[in-house]
Amino acid sequence: MEPKTITENLMYSTVRLSSADGKGVGTGFFFSFTADEGKSIPILITNKHVVRNNPREQMIFLLHTNWGNKKGEYDNVTITLSTEWHFHPSQDLCFCFANPLFESIQKNLGKSVVYRQATESHLWSRDQLENLSAIEEVTMVGYPTGLWDAKNNFPVFRHGHTACHPAIDFNENGIGLVDMACFPGSSGSPVFIINESSYRDKNNGIFLGQSRVILLGILYAVPVMNINGEILVQEVPAQQKVIAQSKTMINLGYYIKGYELLAFKPMIEHLAGTIIVP
Repeated sequence: MEPKTITENLMYSTVRLSSADGKGVGTGFFFSFTADEGKSIPILITNKHVVRNNPREQMIFLLHTNWGNKKGEYDNVTITLSTEWHFHPSQDLCFCFANPLFESIQKNLGKSVVYRQATESHLWSRDQLENLSAIEEVTMVGYPTGLWDAKNNFPVFRHGHTACHPAIDFNENGIGLVDMACFPGSSGSPVFIINESSYRDKNNGIFLGQSRVILLGILYAVPVMNINGEILVQEVPAQQKVIAQSKTMINLGYYIKGYELLAFKPMIEHLAGTIIVP
């Protein structure tokens, strides 16, 4: 199926990541920065804890590739690769360059990766986020409990709402909260505000025939409640575990705000000289 709508394109924006030993599952997604020369530099983003805080962690990547010469038909490929993960200076975020993945698949299989990427244009600043309301509908794309369409290699879409105003930090700098069920495997999932064809702003302005996509943030942790009623914050685990009855999830998720990705840009501009950019 040739993707046409915004959400159909997002079906090709994520990558199911699993540890080489098969014990952990997480979500990665494609993002692109534009270099000074105007060239696009694709990267893959996830949480540090998904790669076990190891800058050389070997991971298994599930990707879409072209299949033959028939337009709109895709094949899937699994590749195990030890790539270099570059860490955010303060947030639970990391990235690897996507080209080593693309080149390895092209060299070994003679196929090209099919993907869609978010860009800097999808990131809103703090000032821009003030134009949103306290409650906005959000969509998360990823692999909760490791679940995905294994036949077609597609992620799962989940819907919810912001649980606090997107422009206001929730207890910590650069952190927001969503009202959504978040499970192991969702770590690293992008959280979007998506309006296809029309939307209304908080000043009751109506924008007919216009779409809006905002990369609000990246899921990284969930609050849980223990037997004493205390609320604890823990990373969304990368592996499925039996949750003891003394701790229960309360269907909320912490996300790192999208603009925090901009901390990667000077790192990428410094490293890009050694990376082959298409």
